[in-house]
Amino acid sequence: MTLLKDYNLMDDKKLIFWLNMAVIPLFLFFIVLFTTFNYVFFGTSDFGYSVGMDNLSGFLISLASFFVIYFVLVVLHELIHGVFFKLFDPDGKVSFGFKNGMAYATSPNSYYQKNSFIMICLAPFVFITAGLMLLMALGLITEYFFVFYASIHAASCVGDFYWVFLLSRHSGDILVKDTEKGMTVYLKD
Repeated sequence: MTLLKDYNLMDDKKLIFWLNMAVIPLFLFFIVLFTTFNYVFFGTSDFGYSVGMDNLSGFLISLASFFVIYFVLVVLHELIHGVFFKLFDPDGKVSFGFKNGMAYATSPNSYYQKNSFIMICLAPFVFITAGLMLLMALGLITEYFFVFYASIHAASCVGDFYWVFLLSRHSGDILVKDTEKGMTVYLKD
């Protein structure tokens, strides 16, 4: 194997800062995307919602609900990564953590084909978005709930999208080693 690049995300404070800043435009992009999706497929265009400070208890309940729901989405997101790590390397050890403002799942020193690693990266985005769409289609959540939480989750996938972007720049028979700090990319000989 020939080492192509070692990516160390966890110790790169500048990159982490810029990825966190990218969440804001990504959130707005996904708001537009999922609102358009709802309009095209469901004819829904009214997403009015407000929480006034005149109803402090309602505001506090909404705020607490947001943090609980977002926490659940983050946990599900990382568990999905863990399931896919195991799917592609059943013997690999998966661990979870929180560092530098980021939740993460890792399978240190496990090797994956490039396409498998891309699937590991994108699986939470695909499954959580599809799950929220299904809940909305079944009438279990509102269109507003879907657009807001699908958008905030999708924007929070910025690190996963970044890994996919980096991997897309490498061609050939690529092998990816997951590390506790990022990933190492090799070209198979």
